[in-house]
Amino acid sequence: MTRILLVDDAAAIAELFSKEVAERFGADVEVCVAVADVELMLAREPYDLALVDLSFPQEHANGIDAMAEIHRSNRCTRLAIMTQGDAWVSELLRDAWDLLPVATVISKTAPLDYQLEMIDGLLDGRDVEADPAVQTLLPSRRNPERTPERFAALIQHNGHAKVWNVLMDRNFEATYKNVSDSTGLKLNTVKNYRSQLLPELRVHRLDDPSLREMQEFAWRCRSFLRPYVEASLEGR
Repeated sequence: MTRILLVDDAAAIAELFSKEVAERFGADVEVCVAVADVELMLAREPYDLALVDLSFPQEHANGIDAMAEIHRSNRCTRLAIMTQGDAWVSELLRDAWDLLPVATVISKTAPLDYQLEMIDGLLDGRDVEADPAVQTLLPSRRNPERTPERFAALIQHNGHAKVWNVLMDRNFEATYKNVSDSTGLKLNTVKNYRSQLLPELRVHRLDDPSLREMQEFAWRCRSFLRPYVEASLEGR
């Protein structure tokens, strides 16, 4: 039987939608309402398709975290994003599109029949264009230089790892003084480290970013950044 994982924190709506999908395709559809629970869901039989929302405001997590975990668990699971397409998730959407093999993007505002038609194409292994309602939020082309492995170049030494380690916390107030105080690095050293990283940050579509913009990037992409940060801090 076809297995589908739906990751969405809108529990009531997700349950209703999962029943429609299960009925239409005769599939086993499981709902996960928290990114923190995705790993537990993946301990079961592999999924053929994962439909993942981007926004989880009640968690210190996002849809990229969920999709990265799913992709690590089983690279055969097709990934699709389901989103309202709000402007504030546009950076998340672009990062996910660049860094993960996302097959398509389904708009939550589209008619149910259109959503099911897109899912039918995904299950059939066909190429499915992103919903026109969200296409304008996607990059015109995927950046082939931007890969999960490329994040290693953002941690060129232990000092960079210390800076990224505090910036990955979205609740941290990202000022040079606070970064300096939290890492034990001198203020000018923190500024110099940011300057050193500018060429590599441009690969990730960040042109001369502020510390706050670097923090938002670190939070969005922490699933790819954290392993290299931890390896550097642990001396691996």
